[in-house]
Amino acid sequence: MPQKKKRKLSRHHIIIIIISGIMLVATISVFAVNSFIPLKYLSSFLVFGNPNEEGLLRVNFVDVGNGDCTIIELPDGKILMIDGGDGTHAHNAKILKELNSRNVDNIDYLICSSVENGSCGGLKEILNYKTVDKIFAPYSPVTYISEGFKHFTDAIKQLDKEISYCEYGVGIEGKGYSFCFLSPDSHLYEGGEYGTLLNSPTEQNIKNASAVIWLECDGVNFMFLGNTGQAVQKKLINYYNVSGLEFGGRTIDLTKCDILKMSDHGSKEGAFAQFIDLLNPHTAIISVGENGRGNPTLAAIANAQKNVGDELYRTDELGTITVTVKGGNYEISKEKQ
Repeated sequence: MPQKKKRKLSRHHIIIIIISGIMLVATISVFAVNSFIPLKYLSSFLVFGNPNEEGLLRVNFVDVGNGDCTIIELPDGKILMIDGGDGTHAHNAKILKELNSRNVDNIDYLICSSVENGSCGGLKEILNYKTVDKIFAPYSPVTYISEGFKHFTDAIKQLDKEISYCEYGVGIEGKGYSFCFLSPDSHLYEGGEYGTLLNSPTEQNIKNASAVIWLECDGVNFMFLGNTGQAVQKKLINYYNVSGLEFGGRTIDLTKCDILKMSDHGSKEGAFAQFIDLLNPHTAIISVGENGRGNPTLAAIANAQKNVGDELYRTDELGTITVTVKGGNYEISKEKQ
C-alpha cells in the first residue's frame, strides 16, 4: 500500500506558529513575573543590592518631591521607615527601588507621621509589596480625613494589623539605638493636638498633629519635626525648660541635636527660630520638590543656616540624602553631586 506523502508546512504557516509560540512564552513569562514582581514597578525590583554594613546606622532621606519618606537601616539589621510619600506612581516606584536596593523585604517599624497625603499617600502600596511588623500611626477615628490616610487604614484592616499611636512617650529601645515620639500629646488628652484636630480639622491643626520623632544612635541624635508649626515647637520648648522630655527613664537633651529634618518642607510656619536655636543642630535636611509651592522659604533657610552654616541639604537639589553613622561620627552622601 503506497504511503501518504507528508504535507509540508508553508513558510506562512511556519511564521504564524513561531509568532504564536513566542506570544505564548511571553504571556507565560509575564504571568510568572507578575506573580512575584509587579510589572508596573518592574524597574524598582530589578536593582542591585546595597545592604547596610552590620553595626552601622544609615538614614536615607528619600527624594519624593513635596512629600516625605525616610528609610532608616538600624545597626541591628532592622528597618524603620517614616512615611511613604504622596502616592504618585513615580514616588511609589522610587521608594520601592530604595527598599529593594537595600534588600528590604520586611519593615520592622513603619511610622505614618501625619494624615496628610504627602506623608501617607504611598503607604498602601508599601503594605501591598512589603511585610510590616509594627505600625505607628496618628490617632484619627475619622479615617477619611484624607484620601491617602483612608487607603492606608483600609489596608491595615485587611491585614488585620494593630496600630500603636504616635504620641508622647511611645517608642522603641533597640540595641544601641532608640526612637520615640515627643509630640503629639496623648490621644486621651482632649486639649492636646489630637483633640484639637478632631474638633477642628483645619490645615494647621492637621499639621500640628503630625509626629515629632527623636532618634538616638551611637551618640548621634536626629530630630524629625514632621509638619509641625510654631505652636507645637513652642510647646516643646516649654516642656523642655519646665519638666524635661523623657523616654525610657532618661531625659532627652534637645540641645544635643546633631541632625534636624526641617518641618513642613521648609515652610515659614515650620521654621520657628527660637526652637531651631535651642536645638542648635550641626546639619539640617529639607525634603522638598522642585517648585515646592513656595518652599523652602527664605525665612526657613535663614533660620537653619544661622545654626548649620553650609551644612544645609535639600532633596530638590541633591536627590536622596544619606547619613551614615559610625563610631559616634557621621558622613553625608548625596544622590546628585
